[in-house]
Amino acid sequence: MVNVENIEFPVYRVDGYPKQNLDKVQALFTKAFGGRMLSIQGLIWQMENNPCLKERALSLWDNEFLVAYTALTPGAAFYSGKEIIAAVSGTTMADADYPGASFQLFSECKNKNNDVNLIYGFPNRNSFNICVKYLKHRHVGDVAFWTARAKKKNVSNKIMQFDSFSNEYEKISRALAKEHVFIKTRKKEYLNWRFFQKPGNIYKCFEYINDGQRQGYIVVDTYEENSVIQLQVVDLIADTKAVLKELLRYAINLAVEWNCRFIKLWLTSAQYNDVLEECGFTYGEHPFPMTCWMQEFDLSNSYITMADSDIF
Repeated sequence: MVNVENIEFPVYRVDGYPKQNLDKVQALFTKAFGGRMLSIQGLIWQMENNPCLKERALSLWDNEFLVAYTALTPGAAFYSGKEIIAAVSGTTMADADYPGASFQLFSECKNKNNDVNLIYGFPNRNSFNICVKYLKHRHVGDVAFWTARAKKKNVSNKIMQFDSFSNEYEKISRALAKEHVFIKTRKKEYLNWRFFQKPGNIYKCFEYINDGQRQGYIVVDTYEENSVIQLQVVDLIADTKAVLKELLRYAINLAVEWNCRFIKLWLTSAQYNDVLEECGFTYGEHPFPMTCWMQEFDLSNSYITMADSDIF
């Protein structure tokens, strides 16, 4: 039995990534998230094809019945100047008919992933209290959207679409690691897996090339919410603020061309607030609480985009 503030809960059988029972993961997701669907192909992509660490999922069972499931998506990163493996926690779900499952799920996941140096996530309302109150995860702050209206812009002729990442962006992320407490390393293998191999998502990638040098990229897709089509900047990075500004202007112009009313993104680094405001973005829509399993860090000095949360 698991004891949480003098309440005893059953202990469920612990297993890892249920490779032969992905249909049960799919069924639990649909039950837990109000009928939404989770593709088997997406699960395989996330767990079996990650170029960093594979099959970092945890499952709880009552005999042959799947009680709860959570997954980590690891990737190389820099934290306080050191190269580490960081992972975002997600795809977390538990059957409401099985008390204590969420608590055991998070506890076991932490115990079985000691080789991951930093684990962070964006827990939903139910999971947040469990993470912070009982498991002592640290609430490091809230992340909200930067939002701008689509507007016709004059754009640089140095920006073009591409379909494969190169090594230049790892070099840029290494340089930015000297200015930020946390940033994911933009390794080409990881980026190609994340954006060009993910099933069910169609991303468009554009890069800024000057005199043969790749100086930045932006990844976008579209999303419909309440019958309004929006353009999402899923990821972006640049070697200078000037290049970042040109990429943002390009995305705002794309939103017009693609009949999107708004464009939105996440970028937690306060170093770029001035650039975002100059481009017409405002901050504050739909805040999400972010937690970290062990470490404390300054969210405003961390470089986190939508793609780094792995929910977009």
